[in-house]
Amino acid sequence: MEIQVNKLRELMELFKPAVPRKSSIPITAYIRLGEGKAIATDLETMVIADLPEAEEPMLLPFASLAEMLKYVPGNEMIKIEAQNKK
Repeated sequence: MEIQVNKLRELMELFKPAVPRKSSIPITAYIRLGEGKAIATDLETMVIADLPEAEEPMLLPFASLAEMLKYVPGNEMIKIEAQNKK
């Protein structure tokens, strides 16, 4: 998936209310990308956004991604690929 950093930052802002800062359920700290959508939930609130760039299913750690995006210029393109772990 290749996406402009500013677009990804906007998406992350939308997801903030649905991603808990601390959780006893680790999966809620991730956003799911795939099939043209991005999804985040804390099991009470769910945010779903259209994201045509997200074709391949993957999970991204919200906090790590947000921290990384602080250091990348907004007009840059970022490439995110799923890594197959066996």
